[in-house]
Amino acid sequence: NEMADLFDQMSSYPSDVYLKYGASSIDDFCKIVVEEANAEGVKAEVVFAQAMYETGWLGFGGDIDPEQCNFAGIGAVGNGASGASFNQYGKDSVRMGIRAQVQHLKAYASTEPLRQPLVDPRFDLVERGSAVTLQQLDGRWAVPGNGYGDNLLSIIHNFVRVSIPYTNRYVYS
Repeated sequence: NEMADLFDQMSSYPSDVYLKYGASSIDDFCKIVVEEANAEGVKAEVVFAQAMYETGWLGFGGDIDPEQCNFAGIGAVGNGASGASFNQYGKDSVRMGIRAQVQHLKAYASTEPLRQPLVDPRFDLVERGSAVTLQQLDGRWAVPGNGYGDNLLSIIHNFVRVSIPYTNRYVYS
């Protein structure tokens, strides 16, 4: 798949970390991204791009530890706050971390109800439907003025064959 191919060009997959959490390869990781995104109607390319942007292509290095299976910095609000952890789910930890990310994106992008049980600990803190495009995530998911949505869009452009400019900038399908 295009996501896994791009990842392989950018980094090496930390299988030593994620084998025990249910994603032994980047292919497994991407399959989970697609399944979880599709389950809630969020665009898989947005979920993947955000996870890669937030983690430095799964290299981490910020306030989140790879073992937390938190691929979107949920709860890492600065000043050393370590953020939410999803590693308590054992073999489903990668899936639950991705699910929380998908649910958080859906909270911003839509007022539709969740289709799966809530795992995002910050879901209720979001103004529902307040960021339907990638650019509207700037200042909501991330600090204002850093071009957050455009950064995600540039990653998407690397693996989705689309005309420039990308005309479908929506988070939710």
